[in-house]
Amino acid sequence: MGRSYDQFCPAARALDVVGGRWTLLIVRELLLGPRRYTDLAEGLPGIGPNVLAERLRALREAGVVTQAKLPPPAATTVYELTELGAAMRPVVDELTRWGLRLQNVPPRPGERFRIGWLLGCVRAGFRPELARGVSETYEFDVDGDVFHLRVEDGTLDVRYGPATERAAACSVTTDLATFMAIGARLLDIPDVLERGLARVEGGPGAVEAGGRAVSILGGHLDDTGGRYGIIGAVGATFRPEAARGVHETYGFLLGEFAFHARVDDGALQMCPGPADDADVTLSTDLATFLKLGAGTLSLEDAFGTGVATATGDPGAGLRMAAVFGVPFTAAEAAAGA
Repeated sequence: MGRSYDQFCPAARALDVVGGRWTLLIVRELLLGPRRYTDLAEGLPGIGPNVLAERLRALREAGVVTQAKLPPPAATTVYELTELGAAMRPVVDELTRWGLRLQNVPPRPGERFRIGWLLGCVRAGFRPELARGVSETYEFDVDGDVFHLRVEDGTLDVRYGPATERAAACSVTTDLATFMAIGARLLDIPDVLERGLARVEGGPGAVEAGGRAVSILGGHLDDTGGRYGIIGAVGATFRPEAARGVHETYGFLLGEFAFHARVDDGALQMCPGPADDADVTLSTDLATFLKLGAGTLSLEDAFGTGVATATGDPGAGLRMAAVFGVPFTAAEAAAGA
């Protein structure tokens, strides 16, 4: 088990098992279902293979994790939580809720992002009182990452992968920015369908089921009413290779909500509020901004139709588009779609 606090105390004993670096994040990943070693390595960027192997070994020895063989056709070895390990769920959920209080700053330069890391926030925002008597499964495909939510009479289970145990009441396909905007209540399901930002499949009541899922999962994904969710979504599209040699500040104004991005030779800092020294500022509405981020609308068309404007250096505007992967011409947008 490695180093110990040598204290006869339940809290200290628990930290002996899960208090090491990376250990709780391994538990976080496994709370979303069985994972292969390669899945864990991919979901924990920055962890070394030796460290991952050692942490898994220690968790197995402590009875928190076990290995299992998936049935054919998968027939692969996976790691999964034992009953003891699964009992960590409320601890991790409460830690996530507490961590949301620390989200009063935007993502730091170099911080990575994975859609799976949002799923803990989804679970932490669950409102069981709205799920009494509800027995439904909701499936989401967000930028190619598929997961599903099973609601059963006031309980929630969030899992990687498509729903297989029962048919989903609705299947929502969208991009990260739209998903976060829906979760933040900045857009609702009918809004995103009307604007072409998402696709909903299922039976006749699929759209209503999608709205029910949003209500059950709470009003927002963070304590900022979703504002830092949007900032984080923009930061997640950053392309460091396109920012080499670039030293500029880009402002974004969505109605009354302002934030800005500082780019420094391949590094990014996302900041709330306006920037007095912005090289260029993009002003638009949220729906247009989400379309730009999804690549379904080019800056050229947005400017041409008047749904977006830019003030400042036009050259900086082109570099901003390249840095965040926004198509400039209609042809680029069509290719991206």
